[in-house]
Amino acid sequence: MKIGILVTIISGFGKKGFYHSQEIGLGKALNELGHSVIIYKGVSRDKKEDRMQVDKDLEVLYIPIPALGVHGYFDAKRLDPSLDALLVFADTQIFLPHVYRFCEKHGICFVPYIGIAHSAQRNLKSKFMDPLYYMGTQKIYTRIPVLVKTDAVRDELAAQGVRQATVAPVGLDESELKTDYKNYSRQELRQKYGYGDEDVIISFVGRLKVEKRPLDMIDIFDHIKDKKPFKLLVVGEGYQRDDVAAKVKEKDLEGLVQMIERVPYENMWEIHYIADYFVNLCPREIFGMALLEGVYYGSSVAATHAPGPDFILKDLPGHVLCENDGEIEAWLTALRPSQEVLDESSVRLIRKFSWRTCAEAFEVIVRDYQGKRASGENGR
Repeated sequence: MKIGILVTIISGFGKKGFYHSQEIGLGKALNELGHSVIIYKGVSRDKKEDRMQVDKDLEVLYIPIPALGVHGYFDAKRLDPSLDALLVFADTQIFLPHVYRFCEKHGICFVPYIGIAHSAQRNLKSKFMDPLYYMGTQKIYTRIPVLVKTDAVRDELAAQGVRQATVAPVGLDESELKTDYKNYSRQELRQKYGYGDEDVIISFVGRLKVEKRPLDMIDIFDHIKDKKPFKLLVVGEGYQRDDVAAKVKEKDLEGLVQMIERVPYENMWEIHYIADYFVNLCPREIFGMALLEGVYYGSSVAATHAPGPDFILKDLPGHVLCENDGEIEAWLTALRPSQEVLDESSVRLIRKFSWRTCAEAFEVIVRDYQGKRASGENGR
């Protein structure tokens, strides 16, 4: 089949060079199943149009599009009308009904892939955007089969009247992972970043903004710093970066806390591999690709309860979901899980989070649509 993947989300999602690209990971899995794939990736209008050939039958088109916040408007006429199906990283994007109508007109199976079913932030902007979502995109979800990233999203959509939702978790793109990381000396890598064998490294990776709670991470670290030879490694950029640096200085933690603004994605495995612990404090974490990678590379993950961590860490020994910061501190100061336990979780993770599983769930929906059209039904 000829398949399109559409991303209209205008944010760091899929940013080249720094993030695990979900659309490319899924595209590769569909490609491996024998399909030809075109990825249409909307980018902000200050970027240039670009094209990347990932494989023989897999290409990415980076197309500047207008946007309202993170909601990008993609001209459906840019789509190949001969597509058999279009998977859309949809979430609450408000400018999708015209894309849906284009697909209906051309007999293209339209499949939303949903990671969030409400505005991530409750503010004045969400009060404007949410009604637009419910009047347009959400009504489409109630009429057609959709794919969702977590059980929590499935349940939330069910409450909105969506009855045909299949859970298809985000996968790890093994071609992008450092699968031979254990062949590298952890000791030498720790030295590269300025750490010794005795140091107990806690990593905190993500955007430095309020919802990620980087300032609270500094407080947690300050409380526990004397319980073990702890060092904190903060990786990320964001509008709270200066505030974090100021708090580190205020608490006289400069010798114990290292801040790195950005690490190219191809080197992020080093951060996870050298770290003993990975901490995620965001109470609204939708999914969390960094959590997946932390587990994969053998960090012990401690996360605040949220839809993403709850889904990812379930049944993975050596990692913990916490109700509050006190539980985070207790996990970090207790005996670290054995490497054998953490390695077992890494193996389980690969089995649970595979893009092939998602691609096969997508195929089921498309083939059902095509079968109905062949029998004279409208496909839905």
